[in-house]
Amino acid sequence: MGGGENNTASGPNSNVGGGDSNTASGDNSSVGGGEHNTASGDNSHVGGGDSNTASGDNSSVGGGEHNTASGDNSHVGGGDGNTASGDNSNVSGGENNTASGPESTDVGGDDNQTPGNGSFNGGGENNQTAGNESTNFGGEGNQTPGNASFNGGGAR
Repeated sequence: MGGGENNTASGPNSNVGGGDSNTASGDNSSVGGGEHNTASGDNSHVGGGDSNTASGDNSSVGGGEHNTASGDNSHVGGGDGNTASGDNSNVSGGENNTASGPESTDVGGDDNQTPGNGSFNGGGENNQTAGNESTNFGGEGNQTPGNASFNGGGAR
């Protein structure tokens, strides 16, 4: 453990670099700093921020606040209230975005959902890419429910 206060590195080969009230409990897990962050998945990492959780194996949260990477091999770059719960899923940033489909990606924006397997959302607000391998490039209130469907953006 590097420093800070109230930190716990309880997993084998785990590390907390600093900050306040951080926990690294997974095997080979780490928390760089910040406060109230948890790296509980094996080989998981939280870089910093506030109240972030990397609970999937090989998952990571770069920073921000209230973000969760719970899918195995999932990642949240930052932002606020984002969740990458699908295995191999990614949320780059924004606010209240969810990538729940396996291998799904949400680039950012606000309140977007990407539940389809291999689906992609490029940003915007209140968009949903529910179809497997579907794509939405942004805009507001757009839906791509069909498999392999495409929406170029704009408002609904």
